[in-house]
Amino acid sequence: MNKKELEAFVKEAAKGIKTPEDLNEFSQMLKKITVEAAVNAEMDEQLGYEKHKKSISTYSRNGKSSKRVKTEDEAPLELERFAET
Repeated sequence: MNKKELEAFVKEAAKGIKTPEDLNEFSQMLKKITVEAAVNAEMDEQLGYEKHKKSISTYSRNGKSSKRVKTEDEAPLELERFAET
């Protein structure tokens, strides 16, 4: 997704923001999705294969676990685990 497409997506998503609480909720959701996507991409890189593809290493995905990341506010994340097989 290029910058122009991303801006269009955010503008469309932001149309529903009417109150400060809506803005806060949207911001938290955006942080959560962004961090989870980045961590999952890192997991793909570390393991050498994408999720739902056949493992080519001695390590494989091993479920998910819940983590809390502190930013301006805390956000619970669902992160994949891996283990040697």
